[in-house]
Amino acid sequence: MIRKFSNKLIQGTLLLTATGFITRIIGFVYRIFLANILGTNLLGIYQLVFPVYGICFTIYGAGIQTAISQLIASNVGESAQKARKDLAILKWGLLASLTLSLSLSAIIYLFAEPISARFLLEPACSPYLRLLCLLFPFCGTSACINGYFYGKKEAKVPAVTQIVEQLVRVSSVFVLCMALSATGETGCRLAILGLVLGEAASCFYNCFHLYLAICRAGQKASSTQTGKMRKKQAPALLRTKSSGYGTIKQNKIASSLLFLAFTLTTTKLVISILHSVEAVFIPAALKKFGCSPEDALSIYGILSGIALPFILFPSTITNSFAVMLLPAIAQAQAERSDQKIKNYVTLSGKYSLFIGYLFTCIFLIFGKDFGTVLFHSSDAGTYIYALSWLCPFMYLSTTFTSIINGLGKTQLTFLITAVSLLVKIYFLVFLVPRYGIQAYLAGSLISYIAMTVLEGLYLNKYMHWSIVNFFVVPGICLTLLGTTLKKLYTMLPVPKSGLPTISVICAICLLICIGYLFVLQRLKCINVKDFL
Repeated sequence: MIRKFSNKLIQGTLLLTATGFITRIIGFVYRIFLANILGTNLLGIYQLVFPVYGICFTIYGAGIQTAISQLIASNVGESAQKARKDLAILKWGLLASLTLSLSLSAIIYLFAEPISARFLLEPACSPYLRLLCLLFPFCGTSACINGYFYGKKEAKVPAVTQIVEQLVRVSSVFVLCMALSATGETGCRLAILGLVLGEAASCFYNCFHLYLAICRAGQKASSTQTGKMRKKQAPALLRTKSSGYGTIKQNKIASSLLFLAFTLTTTKLVISILHSVEAVFIPAALKKFGCSPEDALSIYGILSGIALPFILFPSTITNSFAVMLLPAIAQAQAERSDQKIKNYVTLSGKYSLFIGYLFTCIFLIFGKDFGTVLFHSSDAGTYIYALSWLCPFMYLSTTFTSIINGLGKTQLTFLITAVSLLVKIYFLVFLVPRYGIQAYLAGSLISYIAMTVLEGLYLNKYMHWSIVNFFVVPGICLTLLGTTLKKLYTMLPVPKSGLPTISVICAICLLICIGYLFVLQRLKCINVKDFL
């Protein structure tokens, strides 16, 4: 039983990881295109609308999606009854999400100008906010349906949804910009419009596959019934209010979902607001440091639009595992299986660290080259190099946060995340105006270290870790590999720009990965059985 369940967890993680890499590769090509169309100044303004998007999504989507996933994962019982309850959970989630998303769309549209001027501190954002708010209902619907499939540990539909959204968004913006020869503000409007079109397409895709899933569930349930129930089992899945018992059950489901969603949303909202304050304060703090408004927005655009997404690229693996971990942990807790929880914590922690070490090594060696070769920006390369130390802590904290949420300790993750964000904001308010962007980079590292340590202390009772296998061996291995191959790279007669350089860097990164995995496997730090 455990073996089969673990397979489903790993399969879902691998599927989400594969689609995550595809969408992020498309996203990087798209960012290069946007940087050329918009310029760094407008790219910074474009990035500034996302704090508003993040806060709104937290209200109408993030908490509700997690609540749906958690409740469906912990729902056990007879097949037909479980199917009806799962759909009832989804129904109430959709109702709550659509109500909130439509309300927020109206608020953002009507008050775009004061929000831009007083919250984002950039009045030029107002027309883009009015376009952005159109995607809220589509995004909320998709979030709920994805939560339904995550709760059932079926990652295929949410995975394909990501690709559909990305392809529609990127292709529509590219075609419109080329057809209209759009640059500057027109290009920025089309980029926001692309977000709306992408979310609408993914929403329709999700709705269609939800309908197919409901029909399959109805047919499966009907095949287990006899007599009169067989004829109307599938429609019955959609009619849970037909009796007094059903109404009472609906009320209980609604109250459970709304209470959990409210708790999750409240904690996520405070975190989202702190994230948004952090994002808004970066340009403001840089202006106090002495940067012109244009330079401050340019630095913010490069940092948030190029460097950070590049550092986050490998986190596709840990993010995918985290998404699948939450319902897995919730189910293990419902089954009162502490051993399962310990296995999940140890497995996820170990591989999050190993992945983090690997990409810290790669970004330290080639971070500056990535910036100049891929984005033609030495500043981007400097930021990628400086942010490389975040990788182990960032990736590990992602999985730890998901595990703690799965255990039902959302208040704890809220407190820990709030502490880490307050550290960042302290650096922004008090140190960046004196020392510049380097102070922000240092604050980010200290913030993630604090978050990882605090979460690790709470989960320590579930861990079975080896200092030698988890820390010493990977560190020595990557130090030797990185130093040797970096010297080889500097000795090769390859021009420091263009496709030949990219090819050589990719080849060396591949050698580092192969050598790293070989050493870890030979020294039994990793084991194929971990994935069975």
